[in-house]
Amino acid sequence: MKTKGTSSSSAGYFFYKGLALTSIDVIKTGDTSWGGNPLVHFDGTIKGRADDKDATFLKNIKEVKDATGKKVLEAEKLTVAQAKAIINQASSDGKGKPLFCIHGFNVQPRTHLKKVKAATVDKFNKGKFMPIPVMWPSEGGATNYWGDRKTTPGAGNGLKSLKKALDSFPSKSLLAHSMGNRVLRYAADAKFKFDNIFMVAADVQHNIFNKDYINSGKTTDNERRELQGMKICHMLTRTNGKPKGKVYVLVNGSDYALNGSAWNPTTFTSRLGAIGAHYKRNWWGIWTEDKNVTHPGIRDCIENVWCNSKLKWSEKTAHSYQFYPQIVPTYQEKHF
Repeated sequence: MKTKGTSSSSAGYFFYKGLALTSIDVIKTGDTSWGGNPLVHFDGTIKGRADDKDATFLKNIKEVKDATGKKVLEAEKLTVAQAKAIINQASSDGKGKPLFCIHGFNVQPRTHLKKVKAATVDKFNKGKFMPIPVMWPSEGGATNYWGDRKTTPGAGNGLKSLKKALDSFPSKSLLAHSMGNRVLRYAADAKFKFDNIFMVAADVQHNIFNKDYINSGKTTDNERRELQGMKICHMLTRTNGKPKGKVYVLVNGSDYALNGSAWNPTTFTSRLGAIGAHYKRNWWGIWTEDKNVTHPGIRDCIENVWCNSKLKWSEKTAHSYQFYPQIVPTYQEKHF
């Protein structure tokens, strides 16, 4: 995430006072906040790149006009130590446990911040988690689905670049929604540890954890995409050689967006968030559970969470249900 110099912004109201993390390129204003932190501008219209490698912590985000009169978001840029102090102060025991929340396709920073802000105020219990929105460059609009798919590797690299920074949080979890799970795929690294990983409405192929898929491709290539599912599981914190938590796959079989994505003319591959892990089609084409299809090295660390029964009738086909009040307890129940 490169920084560039520019003129300072005009005054504005705080859009989001909490802590956030972004791999969107930020622009230096040359000014500082009252607390002495550098002020930067960023916006959802800044396009991502497949080779993005940086990300940064922000706080006190507000909407302002830049020197050209364009509405942008302004924020204070923080060091890792500053971010850690904020998270710890928000915890009842002084040992903060952040829940990093990666958004999906067609989500602009303002929208993601609003959702996390509402969830923090109304649904998350203080002392459990501090949700931290993670923003990556999503071009937005139904016609930009493929553009977003191209930028997810860069967003993943940007998140991965924060490994050293995030390692300063001994206990942390990750929530990825929709195409945010593609960002997770590209960020997957066994040295990158989380207590729990929540894959909500995951817009990735349903067989990402299957042994046949993992063992396919150029088996001598340790960076091949077929290994990404296994790498996600290896991101779990381990205690006495065993995973401390799990990869929880939150599933809604009636998800309108994922069922539509399954008809992608280039793959026709059903999506994980609509099918769940450990599933295969039988002779009649019906999805049936068979844990033997999952790679034995990661089989026990993956658990499905069926969400459709938790949804109201008007929500049965929902895709963006990650912060619904009946879903949030799932994250809290799995909290250590």
